[in-house]
Amino acid sequence: MVEPKKEDRKKVIAIAGKGGTGKTTLTAIMAKILSQNGYHILAVDADPPVSLAYALGAEPKKTVGEMRALMIEDPNEKRRIRDKHMAEVIRDELLIDAGGINLLVLGQPEAAGCFCGLNDLLKFGIESLSRSYDLTLIDCEAGIEQINRRAISSLDLLIMVSDQTLKGIRTAGHLKKIAEKYGVIGGYQSGIVFNRIDPDMDDLEELTAGIGLEIWGRIPVDENVALYDRTGRPTVDLPDDSPSVVAVKRIISRLGLLSIEQGM
Repeated sequence: MVEPKKEDRKKVIAIAGKGGTGKTTLTAIMAKILSQNGYHILAVDADPPVSLAYALGAEPKKTVGEMRALMIEDPNEKRRIRDKHMAEVIRDELLIDAGGINLLVLGQPEAAGCFCGLNDLLKFGIESLSRSYDLTLIDCEAGIEQINRRAISSLDLLIMVSDQTLKGIRTAGHLKKIAEKYGVIGGYQSGIVFNRIDPDMDDLEELTAGIGLEIWGRIPVDENVALYDRTGRPTVDLPDDSPSVVAVKRIISRLGLLSIEQGM
């Protein structure tokens, strides 16, 4: 597979699925591999528990949600940044350098009340900032519609992550419908990645029939991931020959982002 040309590499990828299926693990490993292979990465932690920050070995600082609250509550804060482009504000005050991967943490969803103008301004800033990166990876919370409202409306790839349960598969199909209903735009492709799959699991095609999602990959049970989670080590520190990393390299190759040889 030929490496994508530089001008063709700007993409926005959202990773969604039922809670606990491994969305953050997949996002972190993708960021690790692609960053190591020359991609300028913006990772967006859109899940309120901010798990992606820890998976990338970073400490969350001020979040987009916290900045939003300050702008609502403090007139001086609003005046301080009023003459700046919102993308510049977000870049200078919210971005975290996670080992060469730039990380933006959205934090908690909006509080009660309608601040549509401010919400749109922040979203505009995130979308504008995203255009300066080769690749934007969004670790979604459960509701994909939140991404459309809080971060970015246009996607290139929507990856649904599921375990090998029927509940996880049905949730993936449901989220695909939500993405369509809530106006996520762009000629995006959507597919499903199965995580923590047993070696003898051979009926995934049968289970996914009818939900409209192509199977883009399978990630096996990886004891290294469990060990790193248990001991608090960042996911990005997983060795390159760890089963989950090897599997994600194949997924990235299938998506046309790197060849297998480059990912090695």
